[in-house]
Amino acid sequence: MKISRIIGLLAVVAFIVPVVSAAGIGNENDGVAGLLSQPDEYGICEYFTITQGETDTHLFNVPAGMSLLKVDLNWFTPDHSLRLEIYRSDGSLYGSYHDNSDGRLDGRTRVDISIPASGNWRIKVYGESVTGTIPYALNCNAYT
Repeated sequence: MKISRIIGLLAVVAFIVPVVSAAGIGNENDGVAGLLSQPDEYGICEYFTITQGETDTHLFNVPAGMSLLKVDLNWFTPDHSLRLEIYRSDGSLYGSYHDNSDGRLDGRTRVDISIPASGNWRIKVYGESVTGTIPYALNCNAYT
């Protein structure tokens, strides 16, 4: 194997490993999520773990004046099943989603919400059919 190929492979591994082993992984999955990432975007992407029958609750604060809220739950494999429930800032259920809710069986669920009400939205992730402990990423972004 050429040295340049080895260096390239090491660079890829160095990039991937910190993402998977990020400090966000763990069982302390309750909390408020939100970081200002760009002038026209408000969002967060965090990594967690979940087991069979476990429910993780996350809060995401949507600022006033947002025109779109995107929620993306990714558990990286269709070998397991997670359920995503999204609750509006007034506490009412916006919707409940499974892997194939977006038409694809791919270990990922994406939901776009037009003109979301401002305030704290609650997002629940339920380990519906999980073997052992699996990682997942929760990405929430609100746009003006």
